[in-house]
Amino acid sequence: MRKAILMAITLCVAVSLISGTALAAESNRPVTDTDSPDSYSELLPVDMIQYPDRLEIRKIYELSPGVDPGRLPRGGFERGDYAYTCSDILREVVIGEESKTVTVTETAESKKNDMDTILGLFPQYREYGADEDFAGALLLNTATIKSEVSGYGNSSTPYTVSRNYPNLSDADTQYIPKSIEDNGKTLLLQDVQWRTDNTYNADDYEIGDRYTAIVTYGGTKTSSYVKGYTITADYSGEVYRKGVTLIRYTVIFTGTENLALAQEPEAESRSNPGASAGAGWISILISTLALLGSGAGVTYIALKTRKETSHETISGYDHPDLYVDGGDPGPGGGEF
Repeated sequence: MRKAILMAITLCVAVSLISGTALAAESNRPVTDTDSPDSYSELLPVDMIQYPDRLEIRKIYELSPGVDPGRLPRGGFERGDYAYTCSDILREVVIGEESKTVTVTETAESKKNDMDTILGLFPQYREYGADEDFAGALLLNTATIKSEVSGYGNSSTPYTVSRNYPNLSDADTQYIPKSIEDNGKTLLLQDVQWRTDNTYNADDYEIGDRYTAIVTYGGTKTSSYVKGYTITADYSGEVYRKGVTLIRYTVIFTGTENLALAQEPEAESRSNPGASAGAGWISILISTLALLGSGAGVTYIALKTRKETSHETISGYDHPDLYVDGGDPGPGGGEF
């Protein structure tokens, strides 16, 4: 039981030391290009050039003028049997022409709503001037022309109707209505014309017996009309500007064979003390485990031998502390 407890404690101590050593080595490890980009916001190169002798690798980045070049990854890395470190950075300003598509809506007022009048208000081309950096000519898109009524007005005009009132016994306006209703409007009497319908001869006198009144009623009629139209149309096209389009950075990495680096263990130990300390602890731990294992084995063998040794009383000697394990019997002889 003691042996089992001792071995379990030794195993726990070994695991703890190995874990601590690994963590210490990891915390002192430099960042390389194999790490996750999220750990240091790495920018991705647009191209990479590796020379045939593998002594130099160039990573090319194209950044907009507003991007901080300090974000460029410059940490060392390994590739194959070579280790690479940043040795230089080149900067190149690229001057180019930038373009974009723009659409501008123009508005005009028109008294008429016919296409000839509208096209007279909108020229076919219009210069773009909303942005001083960009310039160009925009083309009228006739499919986008729209018109909306900008307002209404009212007008009043004279309005008259005629009514006939026949078979009147006398030419008197008392038989005639002084106003009438027509299409919801009230019209007033304005004029009356009389006409005789029938006559007869009595004592050589012509006497009219029936009359027809031809009456004119009048008033004003109000109507609405469109005062004008608001016309909108779109101009579209490509506009251009010249200036700094992007900045190209070339990060140069110089390579060295790993074999040459392996010949300088002291420098490597100084650059990564955690790893050296971890290696020392591992060596000590292995030696300790070996010694403990050897001791436990010897103890186990001794206990086993003691357990299996026979204890007998030898003839002529009654000595309980005398043990014979194989070989010749003691004085007085004995049997096994």
